[in-house]
Amino acid sequence: MKRSHLAIALSIASCWLTGYGLRQSISDFRSAPEQPAAAHSLSPSQLFLTARQQAWEAALLVQHPPHSIDTWQEARVKWRQAIRLIEEIPENASISTQAKQRLAVYKTNYQEISQRLTDEQTAVENFTKAQTLAWQAAVTGQNPPHPLKVWQRASQKWEEAISLLQAVPPHTSLTAKAKERLALYRSNQAAINQRITTEEAAKSTLQEFSEAATRLNDLQISVVKEQNPEPLGIPYEDYRDLVRSLRTALNQLEQRPGGKEHPAYADLATTIADYEFALHIWESYLNLKQANAWWLFNSDFYNQLVPLSEIDSDTLLQRYNVKISQRAGEAKIPLKFTLWEIWEQARQRVYRIQQKVASLT
Repeated sequence: MKRSHLAIALSIASCWLTGYGLRQSISDFRSAPEQPAAAHSLSPSQLFLTARQQAWEAALLVQHPPHSIDTWQEARVKWRQAIRLIEEIPENASISTQAKQRLAVYKTNYQEISQRLTDEQTAVENFTKAQTLAWQAAVTGQNPPHPLKVWQRASQKWEEAISLLQAVPPHTSLTAKAKERLALYRSNQAAINQRITTEEAAKSTLQEFSEAATRLNDLQISVVKEQNPEPLGIPYEDYRDLVRSLRTALNQLEQRPGGKEHPAYADLATTIADYEFALHIWESYLNLKQANAWWLFNSDFYNQLVPLSEIDSDTLLQRYNVKISQRAGEAKIPLKFTLWEIWEQARQRVYRIQQKVASLT
């Protein structure tokens, strides 16, 4: 309604100039001074004519909007000049009634032009600030990987830039361009937010692995101090559930955009392979023991020897420092110390992962 009001007011001014004004004397416009003379030196009719000339020029300036700030400012000045000239016409002048009618129209147009100027200034200011924030956001996200707080900072800058573009008023010279940039900025923020989601998942997964490594290490210590009745420090079922939980956490990280490219992923994948390999050795031992019930009466609760033939011995010997013993002509490894060796390597790796991630800051 406000914009149509301006069109109506300008239309009134235009019709008046092309109708009544032309019938009165078109030569008056041609003879009017290009700039208003001092008001006190003009007669009421000259004041009226000069005001109409200023109004006409102002109306012509703002045809076919949108316009730049300078154009709106120039038109605003002309409307203000027209208003001041009309206001100088005495109450007792013969054209006083007509002058009052023009004054109401001019004031309406002045207010509308002032609003359009404000809108254009807001658009320029918002667009400029949004561009600066977008540049800062892009620089912040350069050369990944980054820690979570860096991605969050970049997302915040995109969010601020988006808010500024959304606040660009309609019908300005930058409205269309702001809409184009808005789509681009939203796309960029969405990509950054995916990074945040992945980083949060990686942080959570790493924390879960760290807690598991610490727990297994503490259990080993409790066994050494004879404070734990379990030979390995943890029952098989509990360890199996722990490994499954870690695998689930890693799988969830894999499903995140860029999850496999995260700096912690490769080491975490190696760590879960350690834990699963230890689980496989433990399962092999239990299956062998179940198939040979006589072990139950052979003090195997403490020896817990596993024949190399029952497991992937190549992987074991290549990756881990374990002791091999010969029993009854067969190479065997102690279950307890083999698993503890694997868990210790996993613990050290998790610690290195934490240091690597922390160094990204």
